Amino acid sequence: MLRITDITLRNFRSYDELMLRDLGELTIFVGPNASGKTNAVEAIQLLTALVSFRNATAGELVKRGQQHARIEASLTDGNRLLDVGLQLEADPPGRHFLMNGKRRAAKDIRGTLPSVTFTPDDLNLVKGSDRHRRREVDVLGAQLNANYFQLVRDYDKVLRQKNRLLKDLAPMPLLEAANEVFAKVGEQLAGYRQALFNRLVPHIAGHYADISGSREAFTAEYVRSWAEGKTLSEAVDLHSEASRCRALAGPHLDKVTFYIDGLDAQSFASQGQQRSIVLACKLAEAEVVEEMLGQLPVLLLDDVMSELDGTRRAALVRGLLEGKQTFITTANIDYFDEAMLERAHVVNLRR
Repeated sequence: MLRITDITLRNFRSYDELMLRDLGELTIFVGPNASGKTNAVEAIQLLTALVSFRNATAGELVKRGQQHARIEASLTDGNRLLDVGLQLEADPPGRHFLMNGKRRAAKDIRGTLPSVTFTPDDLNLVKGSDRHRRREVDVLGAQLNANYFQLVRDYDKVLRQKNRLLKDLAPMPLLEAANEVFAKVGEQLAGYRQALFNRLVPHIAGHYADISGSREAFTAEYVRSWAEGKTLSEAVDLHSEASRCRALAGPHLDKVTFYIDGLDAQSFASQGQQRSIVLACKLAEAEVVEEMLGQLPVLLLDDVMSELDGTRRAALVRGLLEGKQTFITTANIDYFDEAMLERAHVVNLRR
C-alpha cells in the first residue's frame, strides 16, 4: 500500500516553506485559527484527489506576492518510491503535475494515491441540495475510474454548450444535433454515477448502524430526472427547453436522497443524525476505494473533531485504526487520547 513519507510546501497559501519528513500512519496539525492547518490538508488533497475542497484557482493557491508555488510528496509501498509534485503559477494561472521529476498529465497522476476528505462544510451532504450529493459521488468516481472523470468533464462541456444554444434561440436542427451528443454523454454519466452510488449505500448503512447502535435504519435512493423506461434522448422535450432557455433533464438534475427510518434526512434528521450520515459516507468511501483499487486511501480530516460528539468521535477513531494514513487538523489537542498521541506525528503551527 502506498503511503506518504515526506511532504514539502513552498510559497503555497500562507507558507513560505513547510517540510514534513518520516511521516507515519497519523499526522495531527495543531494550531489556532489562521495558522495554516487547513492549507496543509488542502495541499495533500491537491496531490491525491487532484481537487481542492475550497475550489480554489491556481492563482489563489500561490502565496501573495509570489509567482510560483510547489507541492511535493514522496510515496512508497516499501518496494517502489514515487515523487509526486504540483507546480502552480500565479499569473497567468496554471498548474503542472510532475512524477519523478518529469512533467505528467493529470490523468497520469489521478488514482495513484486516492484520498477521502472530511470538512465541516461536508454537513451540506445531508442538509444541502442534491448538487452536493451528486458532486460527492463524482469526486470519488473520478479517483476510481479514468472514464468516470472524463465523462464528468465531457458532460459539463456539452451541458454548457446546449444551454448556450437554448439561450441564443438556436434553430431546431442545431439543437437536435447538440441534444444527441448531450443525451449520449448524459446517459453514460448517470449510469456510472448510479452504479457507484449503489455500491456505496450498503457500506454507508453498515457504518450508520455502527454509529447509531442500530437504533435506526439508513437507506438512500438515486432517482434520474427523466421518466423511467425512457432514454434521455426520448425524454427531452426540446420545445419546452427552448421556451425555458435551459436543459430540463439530465444527470445534473438527478436526485440523491438519504433516509432515516424512511424519512427524508434533509428535512427530518436531527443534527446528530446528519453528522452520523456524513461520517458514515466518508468511511464508506474509504472502503469502496480499497475494494476497487486495492489501495487504502489517505484520510484528510479538517477540523471535524469539534463537529462530532464523543460517540461519533469514537466511531471515527475506530475507522482510523484500520490502517489508513490520516492527516487531521485541530485547535484542541484534548480531543485525542494519550494512546493516539503516542503514535501520532504532531505538527504544532502558529500564526
